[in-house]
Amino acid sequence: MNNDKYVFEDNIFRIPVGDYFGKTPESVTMLYSPFTGNMLLADETGLKEINDAQLQPLRAEGDVSRFLSKVRQVEDIQKMAILPNHTCNFNCSYCYSAKGRSNTVLEKEKLKAGLDYFINPNRLQQRYLSISFIGGGEPLLSWPLVKYGIEYASELAEAHGFTLLMTLITNGSIMNEEIVETLKHYQVLPDVSFDVLEDAQNKNRRHFDLVCQTIDMLCQHQLVPSINATITPDTVERMEEMVAFMAERFPAVSNMVFEPVVSDEVFATAAELHDFYKKYLHHFFKAKKMAAQSGRYVTCRIYKNVDSLLERGCPSKITLTPQGDISICYCKSSPKEKKYEDRVYGKVENGAIRLDKAKFDAIHQIDVHAFEKCSGCFAKWHCGGGCMCPNDLYNDDYLEEVCVFTREMIRRVLLERMEAGCENLFGKGLRDVYFNE
Repeated sequence: MNNDKYVFEDNIFRIPVGDYFGKTPESVTMLYSPFTGNMLLADETGLKEINDAQLQPLRAEGDVSRFLSKVRQVEDIQKMAILPNHTCNFNCSYCYSAKGRSNTVLEKEKLKAGLDYFINPNRLQQRYLSISFIGGGEPLLSWPLVKYGIEYASELAEAHGFTLLMTLITNGSIMNEEIVETLKHYQVLPDVSFDVLEDAQNKNRRHFDLVCQTIDMLCQHQLVPSINATITPDTVERMEEMVAFMAERFPAVSNMVFEPVVSDEVFATAAELHDFYKKYLHHFFKAKKMAAQSGRYVTCRIYKNVDSLLERGCPSKITLTPQGDISICYCKSSPKEKKYEDRVYGKVENGAIRLDKAKFDAIHQIDVHAFEKCSGCFAKWHCGGGCMCPNDLYNDDYLEEVCVFTREMIRRVLLERMEAGCENLFGKGLRDVYFNE
């Protein structure tokens, strides 16, 4: 057996789960295979007596790289983020891009060049692409530019035989009939950043009533948005309240993302971050269960990642910044931001994309293989070494808390799924089936 804490065999991991059954954590082990999706429970005696036949469903035969992302070079990328500007009419207390505020707006010619490069049948074999218009600032403050981008991207995709999914991330403060009709015509999916509760929204973001009006307008035009709420210490114990409010005030809205805040200013110590994550986990799963009872869905990045196998915490993107630079991540969009130059691998010059492919390779290889601490972690293939945003922002003490949180989130998701599978197969829960309780 490997000496790594969580490793049982190659890509079969030991996860202590005894506390789920009211026992000591190490007294019950879940053996988990990310590459087959199979799980097995064993107590201390059973773990010593497991045979090859029992392990066979957990073993992924052959080279596991076939399960992982096929992005190896810029030409493989299928995701693009476009930041039209650095201007914003909000002043969010936890904004990841606040340090990058300026009057810089992406030039139309640079947007065109970026789209020409991205939606190019000679660049890649795949025919499924996605584009997000996102902040930076508030995209709709540059609506003529965004409209042009939507129209031109759609035209290119149709001409070259691509299936194109477009999304618009907005703070919800700017909406009118022209915008709605354009989004509807081109099937652009809206995502409204909204902290849901009036006091939280007005404290952290402002303009509660205005955002409610935007959500109403979108719903009335059958453009039902997803809601992206940033969970802070102010709202971490109120997620159930948020679900109840959305169900009553916006019954058409079914998808909500409750993402824990990432900020180097909100938490004074790593211990504060630990306490926040502990509360977040408790209330997230309660809110998720509550939402499901009314046909709604609550999720977050780490929860969704359990359905993926990752070498990198976030998929590599072609992110077009307002300066016309190409960044690996939309969280790095301004020269005023920490590590911006480290994350930029190209720019638009003279109407064409100029890429530093050696730099892209170096950035792209900051992945699960680059961190020694990931080597024996059971969460590694769903975490991919973590999101670049907290990795760049936090010191080692804070990042350790991010790892603890990530492991616990994934452990709870796996137990949740094993519980559901047990109910489906046997009509009763894990405790009854495995421990006759």
